[in-house]
Amino acid sequence: MCGIWAIFGSDDDVSRQCSSCLKIAHRGPDAFRIENVNHFKNCCLAFHRLAIVDDIYGMQPMRVHALPHLWMIYNGEIYNCKLVQKQFDFDYETNCDGEAILHLYNHGGAEFAAQHLDGVFAFVLLDTSERKVYLGRDTYGVRPAFRMVEDGFLAVCSEAKGLLGLAHTSTDHEVDIQPFPPGHVETYSLDKKGKAKFQEIKRFHKIGDMPKYETLAPALVDDVTTNIRNLLNAAVKKRLMANRRIGCLLSGEFS
Repeated sequence: MCGIWAIFGSDDDVSRQCSSCLKIAHRGPDAFRIENVNHFKNCCLAFHRLAIVDDIYGMQPMRVHALPHLWMIYNGEIYNCKLVQKQFDFDYETNCDGEAILHLYNHGGAEFAAQHLDGVFAFVLLDTSERKVYLGRDTYGVRPAFRMVEDGFLAVCSEAKGLLGLAHTSTDHEVDIQPFPPGHVETYSLDKKGKAKFQEIKRFHKIGDMPKYETLAPALVDDVTTNIRNLLNAAVKKRLMANRRIGCLLSGEFS
């Protein structure tokens, strides 16, 4: 697991608020980064990393030279990153599976990107050219994500406790921290002052519906046991991407 944390539209000094992100430091023992965005001084992105894929160039917030206007943090694994690279002829700059999200967004938008991800994920993507922020979470909600929206202030974190104590929370009412709904993509716009305004939320996939991405699983046959064996083999195979020698699958998270 990794930990993501982001704030947008802050009226206060983000260098003071960023201490809240340390509450989820246990999620990423390998590396930590917190970064302010050029010309967007009232927003901040932070990431605690458990390095699984591309130990050298997989650090976040993720940016690539071809798409300098995009900033992204995500917690998850994108199993079909190589498949979509081949399908859409993407030119990857790193070996990190999450880079697929940036290229899919650039190709068709946030909803399109989420629809074509075979994996477990929670992401925050900032498009500085469009002044838009996108939140997304996988269909089953395997990767956690919580958000708080209040008076132009948007805060997102892998755990609810990372949002406690932030500015824009007054003492005379309860803080409205909500889990981000699985299978959805949410869009916010940022005005000239950097304030976040909710625009829309879309459900990109429902449990039981066929996905839009290609999978490694072979076509179903008449024999049930063969189907189970094939699907199980494909499920294990796609989860074997890692730079670590030993892995353990626990509670839906690969560590």
